[in-house]
Amino acid sequence: MTRRIDALDVRLPVVEAEACFLAAAARATDPKDQLVYRLDAKLLHPTAPLSKDDDYPGFAEWVAAREADNRRARKETNR
Repeated sequence: MTRRIDALDVRLPVVEAEACFLAAAARATDPKDQLVYRLDAKLLHPTAPLSKDDDYPGFAEWVAAREADNRRARKETNR
């Protein structure tokens, strides 16, 4: 996927806030706190591209097949 460079431009206050969250994550000793700070930094970019089914052809079908296998196995176990 190609994006225009001006769409990737981030304003300085957003970069500063992201740096603040990432620095806090680096200082945190509790893994839960580290995760929260990293997620906060990620949430500063709500327009960041997310993956779509087209990015991973066949994956949705693979997951559906695993779920069907799981349901079938549970039914056999509960008999």
